[in-house]
Amino acid sequence: MHLYSMRSIEDVTVADIAAEAQMTSAAVYYHYPSKEEVLLGGLRLFAEQMLTQLRTEIDGDPDATLGDVIVSVLEWTDAHRAASLVYFVRSPGWSLSIEALRREVRLEMLAIFSAELRVRDRITSKAKQAAAATALSSLLEVSASSWLTEDIVLANLGRRRFSDEVRELATDIASV
Repeated sequence: MHLYSMRSIEDVTVADIAAEAQMTSAAVYYHYPSKEEVLLGGLRLFAEQMLTQLRTEIDGDPDATLGDVIVSVLEWTDAHRAASLVYFVRSPGWSLSIEALRREVRLEMLAIFSAELRVRDRITSKAKQAAAATALSSLLEVSASSWLTEDIVLANLGRRRFSDEVRELATDIASV
């Protein structure tokens, strides 16, 4: 994931991956049929960890707002910066298999957010839960991209104010 975070996906070779892992190219090919499968494996592992972190944040403080949860996940991405950059910034649209994985993760996030909107925010309408969960999921993905790339939005606001704005947006979404 480190290599994919530093260079474009097409520029990373199996030989590069092997050197980074202190293996031979043949050993990489023994475990993975292609560099895309290496990438997909890394993205799958990252996605599992991110969903676990999301659940941990939700379960850890039932009184926290969903905005607090999203900001905690953004902060978590700093500790997993290389994989986070690849997942949120470099890999979208790269291949159908990666998009399928991203779709699975998005569906799981929707289920998590829908359940929490029902419990925390007492939203009983399935349609409102779905719409708000979709907005929260999108907020997390777009915010993570800004957070990780330190784009103009983040640069202008700074991390503290950016976090406050994300919290406020999440509160607005949850109050549908």
